[in-house]
Amino acid sequence: MNQPQKVVGERTNGWSLAFGGGLLWGDLPVRFLFVDEAGTSAKEPVTVVVALIAEADSHVMNAEALALETLGGLPPQHREGFVFHAAQIFGDRRYQLDWSMTDRLRLLTDMMSIPRRIGMAITVSAVWRNAPHSEKTPLLPKHQLQHVIAFANCLAVADRSIRRHAGVREVGTVVAEDIPEMRRFLREVPRTMHERPQYISPDMLRETEKDRKAGYNTQSSDLRISRIRNSVHFVDKSEDPLVQIADACAYGFRRFFSRQKFGRDFVDSIIGNHELASHFGPPAGVECWWPMTK
Repeated sequence: MNQPQKVVGERTNGWSLAFGGGLLWGDLPVRFLFVDEAGTSAKEPVTVVVALIAEADSHVMNAEALALETLGGLPPQHREGFVFHAAQIFGDRRYQLDWSMTDRLRLLTDMMSIPRRIGMAITVSAVWRNAPHSEKTPLLPKHQLQHVIAFANCLAVADRSIRRHAGVREVGTVVAEDIPEMRRFLREVPRTMHERPQYISPDMLRETEKDRKAGYNTQSSDLRISRIRNSVHFVDKSEDPLVQIADACAYGFRRFFSRQKFGRDFVDSIIGNHELASHFGPPAGVECWWPMTK
């Protein structure tokens, strides 16, 4: 395998590789993208993928501490063997019997608010189940294909946000929940986005309030990856508190996009105002809020 060529005078050391083996613009792995999803089963109306963009020095330890502090509110009878899953806390009958709705909602909104409270950026991607797709694959049913698409859009917009807002040599490392049946497909996403960047026609972009106020389309159609490192680190959800936080946020957005009870309250906790996400709708949407307000 050929070694990458040294590039002189560019913002790369010439040896770091992006996903797929291309030259990586930057060589300081100081951003972590903690990724999780919600609504991925066939019966769900919308699939949501969330990436929390964390600065290694200022966010990771604080987020972990707040997550562990929040989970300290678990009732004693549920602590042994507990693994955080927002959907289970909200709807599992075993928790409904002896854990009040008020306390369960408080725990969920406390977890969801952690990125906003410490200033982490958050990228949200959603694909509605009724969305048409030109992709044809015998390997994946529609709901799994839409999971891959939401994952791809999420990483591409997170990458764009790192390019725009992070330091010129900063890059990101992805830490995602390990879903064995999806691992090989999700692992291929960044290589594909690096080798075949996408450009969405402006007439396919939904008009937002910001567009109306500006009098023109203010959205970027550029979807590609150049600042994310060359491997996805898959972890068990029980191993990483930040993936658990991403799980909470993905669940909150999933309920909001499905127009279910408490959805607005959840998104208010995540980004401060659910109206900021009111332009999302079928067939798909993706956005990054950066930086978050502390």
